[in-house]
Amino acid sequence: MRTLHATRHGALIPLAFCLVVACKDAPASPESATSADPALHRDRDEDEGRGQRIAFAKLDLFLEFNSTDDDLGVQLLLDGEPWDLVRGFDPAGQEFVEFFGRGRMKELGLTELFFESAEPSPREVLALFPPGRYRFVGRGVEDQRLVGTAMLSHDLPPAPVFSPSNGEVVDKDDVVIRWRPLAGLAAYQVIVADEEQGTQMEITLLPSATQVTVPPELLEEDTEYKVEVIAVAQNGNKTITESEFVTK
Repeated sequence: MRTLHATRHGALIPLAFCLVVACKDAPASPESATSADPALHRDRDEDEGRGQRIAFAKLDLFLEFNSTDDDLGVQLLLDGEPWDLVRGFDPAGQEFVEFFGRGRMKELGLTELFFESAEPSPREVLALFPPGRYRFVGRGVEDQRLVGTAMLSHDLPPAPVFSPSNGEVVDKDDVVIRWRPLAGLAAYQVIVADEEQGTQMEITLLPSATQVTVPPELLEEDTEYKVEVIAVAQNGNKTITESEFVTK
């Protein structure tokens, strides 16, 4: 259900900025480059802010695994003081992404950004993005130097198992999504969507939760709904299980 996630977060991404992704090549090995190597960043650092050093308010880099489709994507959530340039470097010190504003957006500055990558096989993504500390540096609109790090882990939570089962016909006045409890999570997320109408319910629940009731007023009779139950790990990684049910 990638369209659900694109719809949910797409509004956070301003239209007038450029995104350059530099992860098409395999990362440099730790032996060939390190984030502490001054030569590695000499040409780039002159473009970054020289003023006050400010940490990003939020910086999350994590993996999202769809156990139903067997695909994996990388997601980044970044927030902070207004900026016009941000660069990301992997644990080996290799730049893998760059964001910058142009024209009026460069003058105004950006603050919040969310993106998710394409979602090929898990093996491909894990090869491109090794676990470890990822460094982000940026330039504020008032020439501040923005900095932050995010840890990326390859440890994924187990796939949720839930009911109704795929294709099950249910009474719209009695729809309860139930799942087997999983240990060590930070939260669950549940999405119920009518993709034809473009409507959905989304809720985040405590890790102790094992079910959620869908309000009958949100459902129509004789309609197919898609369900995502998402296990959110303490390290930020997510595992999704998808299913569908049909109301009587």
